[in-house]
Amino acid sequence: MLCMVFLSCGGDDGRTETNSSHEDDDDTEETIDDNYTYKIPVIFHVLYADQGDELQYVPTSRLSTILQNVNDIYKGGIYGESENINIKFFLATKDEKGNTLSTPGVEYVKWNDTYPIDPHEFMMNTTGEYKKYIWDPNDYVNIMVYNFAADKDKGGITLGISHMPYVVESDSALAGLETVKYTTITKSMLDYPHCSSINSLYINQESTRYTLADKGKSGYTYNSSDVNVTLAHELGHYFGLHHMYTERDGEPADSCGDTDYCEDTPSYNRVEYNAYQTYYIDHTTKEEFDIIDLIKRSACDGTTFYSANIMDYAISFGYKISSDQKDRIRSVLYYSPLMPGPRKKSSTVKKMPMKGRGEEGPVKLPIRVVECKMK
Repeated sequence: MLCMVFLSCGGDDGRTETNSSHEDDDDTEETIDDNYTYKIPVIFHVLYADQGDELQYVPTSRLSTILQNVNDIYKGGIYGESENINIKFFLATKDEKGNTLSTPGVEYVKWNDTYPIDPHEFMMNTTGEYKKYIWDPNDYVNIMVYNFAADKDKGGITLGISHMPYVVESDSALAGLETVKYTTITKSMLDYPHCSSINSLYINQESTRYTLADKGKSGYTYNSSDVNVTLAHELGHYFGLHHMYTERDGEPADSCGDTDYCEDTPSYNRVEYNAYQTYYIDHTTKEEFDIIDLIKRSACDGTTFYSANIMDYAISFGYKISSDQKDRIRSVLYYSPLMPGPRKKSSTVKKMPMKGRGEEGPVKLPIRVVECKMK
């Protein structure tokens, strides 16, 4: 699998904000620290052409199950040693105007344009055409669910794609994220659909550990297209995490270096690993094959480890979030715009004036998406 980063710019379409339901508890009087549990409303926007196809018109029950599995990953300690991020994702019960949803957390939208949908074109479109499909990112995490069109030029299968967050110019800014001047970015400042997208063609693909009573501790059947890990991975990007292996310009680098800005995630050369994986699969007999040989990695510091981090790729256990990764996610929640939930205040942030912005022209925002492919 590989991942690519794309950058573009967006602006203001001048539209007014909707009335949100504030299910994200942003008016809480609780102390906002590492012990605070963020309660984050999720809305799945299911874009379909054929209502009779369950790989397009994905059942609500399936989406609910996937979100619960992602909650287990972010809770930590269920599939193996991992940090508890203190995040509780839940299916939103109200829409932007405060109306009760007939199907909590799910909106079905008939797509009348070309289908399957090109995920890169959808995510990077700055015409304002697709912004109508998201709800206010300050109150919800928007997850788009649709069939991805195949990338004929680059090959491979895209399982998910996500926008990265912004950080404000201050002492709370995080390395590796796009910096903006505004402490608040309203929905009207966007002309692109700030969200994560999941390829619904693989919505039923998963390892069997989620259906086993012991959560796979005694062994399970592995699936490299596991949709639960895909969504956990894409939400990792959405909340500021990079891949744990060495990257350059968003692609695996044939070198070593700490490019995810987390000291406790061992970096490794993904190009070398991919070559090893191909050789192993092509030259190992069925009797000799052991998937553990492909889960093992050679770190840049000369040590070996078994891949378990959600920000690595197949073949990996795909359940772990490290302490430094937790700190990055929490920092994004505390200080970044376009995030649901309450904020911390930074004394070094200069709040930019918003009055008159519409008359002065659009606010240009850098757009970064990470597109993840399975070769």
